[in-house]
Amino acid sequence: TYLWVRLRELDGTDRLAELGRIASKVPSLVQAERRSRSDFLRGIYREYEGARLDDLNEVADDFLTSHVLSRLSPDAVRRIRQHRAAGHQTVLITGAIRPLTRPLIPLFDHIEAADLAVDSRGICTGHLASSPLVGESRGAWMKSYAAEHGIDMTASFGYADSHSDLPLLEAIGNPVAVRPDVALYRHARRSHWDVVDWASPTGATRGLDPAKSGA
Repeated sequence: TYLWVRLRELDGTDRLAELGRIASKVPSLVQAERRSRSDFLRGIYREYEGARLDDLNEVADDFLTSHVLSRLSPDAVRRIRQHRAAGHQTVLITGAIRPLTRPLIPLFDHIEAADLAVDSRGICTGHLASSPLVGESRGAWMKSYAAEHGIDMTASFGYADSHSDLPLLEAIGNPVAVRPDVALYRHARRSHWDVVDWASPTGATRGLDPAKSGA
């Protein structure tokens, strides 16, 4: 997604050079993710240094919304709407930067995303305003949010697809594994949690094509 946003403002040789630069970083990024999800996210978000936050928001609104909405699982959207119809508060916790979550604002009462730090001119510094929520910090944040807003965690529902989200799921009374990775699937089965397979629409596009910058 970073490349898709970045390549929209580049042409010709500059675009190829940026693709090559990021490709050369892939091995170190993979190692960072294996070592620490938090380090991986920080490494990715350093690439936004020098970008204007307002421009990122504008790109998300103008070009990203249709792609994101086309990739949403109908089953997932239906479940979110059922929760809202029942009067439940809906909360999304994600490691994505906040501009990329803008298409999802209508679905959630609160979105906890990664906020890019900016200077006095609104230019991204390449750092995050606070540590990204990963692993145990997600569970801790959810407990704090629930206490502040009077939410009964034992009666709440939680959905996640990664074993790294176990601390979050274990803090919630009704955990649901959604198309889980192998480790989470095994844990969910042992714990008798619900496991669902909410796929994206069959005809949805699989990728973001930065070459279509004129579209």
